[in-house]
Amino acid sequence: MYGKILAQYQRTKVETAGKMDLVIMCYEKTLQALHEAKTFFEANEFEKKAHKLQLALDIIHELQVSLNFEKGGQIAANLDSIYNYISRRLLQGDIEKHTSAYDECIHILSELKEAWEKIDTAQAEGSRISPAAQTEKINISRLAA
Repeated sequence: MYGKILAQYQRTKVETAGKMDLVIMCYEKTLQALHEAKTFFEANEFEKKAHKLQLALDIIHELQVSLNFEKGGQIAANLDSIYNYISRRLLQGDIEKHTSAYDECIHILSELKEAWEKIDTAQAEGSRISPAAQTEKINISRLAA
């Protein structure tokens, strides 16, 4: 019974969330999936690892296809490059059996999530913070390689 109530709460939360909240929720779910995938990888539970890794990749793909290049301009292009890099890095790390790929992608996604949260907070407070200023600390050229 508790599971059904929790599922309904989560469904309602997603259905009533604003765009910014949905983006942040996607980052949270992706980070959770990557942490779990790494744990399963280290425990040699490869089927569970594969499921969590696929979930993370699916969410990253959804974030990527939702980018608006007309309105987002260079920021959308930079995010597209970052999402491509993360996807490639996770797949490469999985093939080569390097958990460092999980750590690197978790770090990148954590920084992006933090930047979106700051933008969301600033918008809620009525001030305007440039998304470019928030994502500036991520070296895009390093990630686009």
